[in-house]
Amino acid sequence: MNATAFSELLIAYGFMPFAHDFASTALGFHHEIFNVLIHDNPVFTTDSTIHEQLDTPDAMLHCDLMTDADDFSTVIPYFYKRWFKELRYCNPVLQIINLDQRANSTTFNILTMSQHNAMTFVFNVSALKSAHLPSVDLRHFF
Repeated sequence: MNATAFSELLIAYGFMPFAHDFASTALGFHHEIFNVLIHDNPVFTTDSTIHEQLDTPDAMLHCDLMTDADDFSTVIPYFYKRWFKELRYCNPVLQIINLDQRANSTTFNILTMSQHNAMTFVFNVSALKSAHLPSVDLRHFF
């Protein structure tokens, strides 16, 4: 399933923009994403950004995560580990994660839904191109 179907699923499960407070849900996730994936994180740098775009129902939170990891393939399992351990709903009614992996970038399109809340995300993960940054060995985080 592609991310453009997320808005259709939100409506099918009763999450209408005029009847649901997506702004409060987005704000909560914004803080959690920052604390879990950006602030004092060994993988993603503080160059990472989070943008609310509530008028885009297929990606209400857009996150550009920057990494300086040498082995970009280790970033994907790290992201999944953080998502399932700290970011997703504990008992999701529905959760869809689409992964598009490239050589130096990865995109996660995510829909997560609990009984009373729902949110859609796009996480773009890119490698920093700066040579002056130290490399990160992620092996000890798994």
